[in-house]
Amino acid sequence: MKRKIIRQGHNTMTITLPSEWIKKLNLKPGDEIDLSEDENSLIISSDGNNKEKSATVDITNFTIPLLWRFVQSAYRAGCNEIKITFDPVHKNCEDAYHYYTSNFDYKILGEKIPPKPALVMIQSVVDRFIGLGIIETGKNYCIIRELGEPTIKEFENSLRRIFLVILQLFERVTEAIESNETTDVGLCKELHTIDLNIDRFVDYCCRILNQIKGHFSESKKILLFSTLFILELIGDEFKYIGKHLATTKKNVKDTLLFADKIEEHFKTYYKLFYKFDKSLAIELGKKDFDVYSQHFKSKEKLEGESRSIARHFMMIGKFTWALAELRIQMEF
Repeated sequence: MKRKIIRQGHNTMTITLPSEWIKKLNLKPGDEIDLSEDENSLIISSDGNNKEKSATVDITNFTIPLLWRFVQSAYRAGCNEIKITFDPVHKNCEDAYHYYTSNFDYKILGEKIPPKPALVMIQSVVDRFIGLGIIETGKNYCIIRELGEPTIKEFENSLRRIFLVILQLFERVTEAIESNETTDVGLCKELHTIDLNIDRFVDYCCRILNQIKGHFSESKKILLFSTLFILELIGDEFKYIGKHLATTKKNVKDTLLFADKIEEHFKTYYKLFYKFDKSLAIELGKKDFDVYSQHFKSKEKLEGESRSIARHFMMIGKFTWALAELRIQMEF
């Protein structure tokens, strides 16, 4: 919609607000609205009567992955309250954290995670999301609520924490390869648990970006969302590497040099993200070429699980270069 600018006095320009928008938010003369600049745009917003955002999710007949997607989406969107309803007749549910691994990876390794009552399973899901807690339960429902108010400082701290956890995963995996720590399902579970911290902080950062208005331009928010999702994918690659380490019976030290090169590649991007410098971008570009060159030369020599592990490290390298592209775009 378009509005004409009206001169009001000597130096003041005004525009009228759409009546439907005013009615929707129940605004009255004297109420305050928020104005934020985004390059050539001026964004007008108001909490009005919509300060609280809520959602209801009926998980009857949901698979565990589908349950995760619904709760995660409501959380990332900034819902203050989420009501979950479930079938009270269905007594036991599969474990929320090990749906795929218990059906595939852990099954191969001879393990089966026992089922849990619905409310216990939901509690484990809620514990995964920063700032949420169950405040009410009934026979076939529970109500989850935000227990604190996120700030931009928490966003900055959580984003930094994602990088640090990824570096921790690099260190743990290279340590396992160097010490030939294979055929151990415990390592697979350990890496999975560490990666869950990345997922938690990614979701929390997305939630804060959706809740806090005006701090970042809309274009930068899109780039930050994309960055967060790719960082989450990098964390997942370490889980896959953990599975290969847990199932192999052979020494995989022949992947160590490539792992070190990918780690250095990521560390260079980490520096670039927090202190953009053209020389660092040039260095990152050279390292990306080196990563491809070494992978091309060594992939035919590697066999079995070593080849699979190198492929996952290569994916981390590709994701790192994609992250660098997003960071460069933030400068324009």
